[in-house]
Amino acid sequence: MKNFWKKTLAILLATVFLITACNSNPKPEETKQANETETVEKQEKEEVKEEEKQEEQKEEKEEEKDIAEEEKDDSSETRIFVDSLGREIEIPKKIERIAPSGHMAQMIIYSLDPDILIGWGRLPGKPAQKYIDEKYLSLPEFGAFYGKKADLNVEALIEANPQLIVDLGQIKGENMKEDLDGLQEKTGVPVIFIEAELPILKQTYQMLGDLVGQEEKAAKLGNYCVKVMEEAKENSDKIAEEDKIRVYYGEGDSGLQTNPPQSIHAEVINLVGGINVADLPETSGAGLNEITIEQILNWQPEFIIFGPNSVYNTVAEDPLWSDISAIKDDNYYEVPMGPYNWMGRPPAVNRVLGIKWLGNLLYPEVFDYDMKEVTKEFYSLFYHYDLTDAEVDELLMNSTLKKAE
Repeated sequence: MKNFWKKTLAILLATVFLITACNSNPKPEETKQANETETVEKQEKEEVKEEEKQEEQKEEKEEEKDIAEEEKDDSSETRIFVDSLGREIEIPKKIERIAPSGHMAQMIIYSLDPDILIGWGRLPGKPAQKYIDEKYLSLPEFGAFYGKKADLNVEALIEANPQLIVDLGQIKGENMKEDLDGLQEKTGVPVIFIEAELPILKQTYQMLGDLVGQEEKAAKLGNYCVKVMEEAKENSDKIAEEDKIRVYYGEGDSGLQTNPPQSIHAEVINLVGGINVADLPETSGAGLNEITIEQILNWQPEFIIFGPNSVYNTVAEDPLWSDISAIKDDNYYEVPMGPYNWMGRPPAVNRVLGIKWLGNLLYPEVFDYDMKEVTKEFYSLFYHYDLTDAEVDELLMNSTLKKAE
């Protein structure tokens, strides 16, 4: 009996063990089902990722399409622009390619944005090229439309494919509207005129900024110009009539070409409170009057400034000038040059810097500027060029720095 119970207990234990072992291992069918479920879930995740990727790509393509459509609209749409002559001209909505009509236009447009110039009315000369990025010097030259040296190459201009031809400067005669309309008809390119003279340079930049869609930068340049003009008026008003300095401005190989007070090339003298001794009628558009040494002796200027490449370097040893008190007293100076003559050749924004320079040279206690810092700021803002200290010294060597010695 005792053996019977032992055998029975052993059989029960074995049965429990077998049952437990069987339950601990999944059935093949269950394993297969679990694997299939895992695969499906993985595939579903991959499909979701792929759908998300495709959706992103679709959105990117739609954005690119929208941008392309906007650019297409900007290039194909037009608007009406009223220029300084009151001409209503249909122009592209987005302006990226401008042909300047000459020196004045290219200088002012360059100051705002050199990248929109597609060529030069006149390629800048060697002294100017130092301050201009090489990539712009390779642009084509197609001549000037106005002036004594007008030599516009219409074929070269058309080949450059401008969206606009822009002229800036003074109003040039009663027939200017007809002249510009004729050029527009001849080239098939809209022609815009924007008046540009010292007292209205703020408005000039406002119009130019509106024309090319760069209002903020144009406002910065225009505000700089108007501030200089206002300071010059305020400072010159402080100078008593009896304290105003008599100035002779000589140009040319002999120094005997001058600019009378009404010439835009000598306007800076009047603006800073100087007296231009060459009280003569203006004889040419360039403002150059031929005079004699006897006239200078008669005027006896207290202060002489010579234009670049004139007689500054030789005048002290020239007996012709030996009786002029300003020469004897070493009170003569040379107008800085680079990229252009600061007094006004051509008569563009370079004269804004010329106002500060000449005012400080004549009346340093009234026009109290650090001309080195002023020069650096101006070149950076208007010429997109950062001057070194050595370059500033070179520019001011024969004027501001000479007087400070």
